[in-house]
Amino acid sequence: MKLDELNFKKIAIICGCTLVGGLTFSFGLFPMILKFMLKQNVLLKPGTQMRWMFEKIPFPLDFKIHLFNVTNPDVVMKGGKPKIRDVGPYYFEEWKEKFDTEDDLEEDTLSFTLRNTWIFRPDISAPLTGDEMITVPHLLVLGVFLSVQRDREEMMPLISSGMKIIFDPLESAFMTVRVMDLLFDGIPVDCGSEEFAAKAVCSGMESEGAVAPLNETHVKFSMFGMRNATDAGRWVVYRGVKNIRDLGRIVSYNGEPEMDIYDGDECNQYIGTDSTIFPPFLTKQDRLWAWAPEICRSLGAHYIGKSKYAGMPMSLFKLDFGDLKNEPENHCFCRDPPEDCPPKGTMDLSMCIGVPILGSKPHLLDADPKLLEGVDGLEPNEAEHDVFIHFELLSGTPVSGAKKLQLNLEVEPIRDHEVLGNLPTVVLPMIWVEEGVSLNKTWTNQLKYQLFLGLKFNATVKWLTIIVGTLGSIGAGFMHYKRTSQVTQVEQVAAGAKSEGGGRFISVSAATTEEGKNGGGGNLPAVLDGLDPSGISKRMSDPAQKERY
Repeated sequence: MKLDELNFKKIAIICGCTLVGGLTFSFGLFPMILKFMLKQNVLLKPGTQMRWMFEKIPFPLDFKIHLFNVTNPDVVMKGGKPKIRDVGPYYFEEWKEKFDTEDDLEEDTLSFTLRNTWIFRPDISAPLTGDEMITVPHLLVLGVFLSVQRDREEMMPLISSGMKIIFDPLESAFMTVRVMDLLFDGIPVDCGSEEFAAKAVCSGMESEGAVAPLNETHVKFSMFGMRNATDAGRWVVYRGVKNIRDLGRIVSYNGEPEMDIYDGDECNQYIGTDSTIFPPFLTKQDRLWAWAPEICRSLGAHYIGKSKYAGMPMSLFKLDFGDLKNEPENHCFCRDPPEDCPPKGTMDLSMCIGVPILGSKPHLLDADPKLLEGVDGLEPNEAEHDVFIHFELLSGTPVSGAKKLQLNLEVEPIRDHEVLGNLPTVVLPMIWVEEGVSLNKTWTNQLKYQLFLGLKFNATVKWLTIIVGTLGSIGAGFMHYKRTSQVTQVEQVAAGAKSEGGGRFISVSAATTEEGKNGGGGNLPAVLDGLDPSGISKRMSDPAQKERY
């Protein structure tokens, strides 16, 4: 088809409609379809993939434990500066299972009981085996003494007598113990004495959940053994059917709609999810909130910047413990604000655990520098010790992340005690743990094909219609304007020339009469066919007519 045969007006209209239609699809219709599909996939309704994964994550989380070995306990007992060494990581598989599930359609909630199971992986932990002997603070001895001295000092004589009987001979604030005994297998404690003071101490430790029965006369203490493969509370969370923004948000824990630990109501609220699920359609301004019963607190990670994972664009979030002393809205987490607030970069867990313990990032990363000066052997490193999560905002999917927490004992001299009276005042790191996950190709491909291919298709349609529609409309419109505004050129032909149809052209040139030759008839106007040429000559010879023409 030749260019002059094209209907540029119609082409311009088609291109304009393409532009409008493409923009309507890309910015209106496609987002609605995508949001609808995502919403249906992430709801915690029975039968959905998200419900299946929520009830039992089909892969284990990575759980790593590091212990701090005190290399100079005798020096510390005399008030010297502790020297510690990081020993780890000990690798475990962590399996999370939610059972006894119940749906409440009216309230749009899901109730379940949580169970965590840890399985040691010596193949990944190698060369560490769990049989290593390390020296650590004696948590039962120091924990009891420090707690009583802080909150119930009038009971110190009774507690001192009981501890002397149970841990006879009580010669140090430290113990040298096998790693797996400390973590899971348990350390035997003799509670068989009939002395009142000993019975009172053992009864208190059992009521606080610090020890578990071993036999008729002994109990055992471990840091994780009592929680392994056991129920971790009864949870109620929103399913997100009525309000997608509530997906996974905690409603109650063990039948309580809020905690009863802190002085302020704000600090007793359950904020966020259990950290295994988040609502979709989040923005960079939102924080990723999760509540953990182990620390009786909700923590919220904030947006840092763009990141990539498995070739897909993500958002990087990190956690900051802040400085409670300078945050009035968080003073309810302090024992006696503003003076008795935990140091910068830490949080006081004593009201939750019952022992004077500070939580922090590993190696006291981002904490008050004075805390690092109190011990030798810490090497904070952001790449290794920071808390992070790579997150896909639209679908609410965490693809890679690591929660890390270090427990530090607030050590101080036990007044009037012959053995523990010379201890230094120091924040002593004991252990740090990391719970993390990084989705493998099987799971990232689902995200890639279900979400990102659709987004790429939409982007392609959007830009293709913008380019084709805009350029096509402008180009066709210009060509149409040029054609309609063009002046028709009349070709000069000889008088009497025949047209292709047999008609006769009328000459528009000057007459070839003698008058024309003499200049009298130049540039005559066109004449009609059939006029007598001789009449024209006569009229042109008349001076008046010449003047007229």
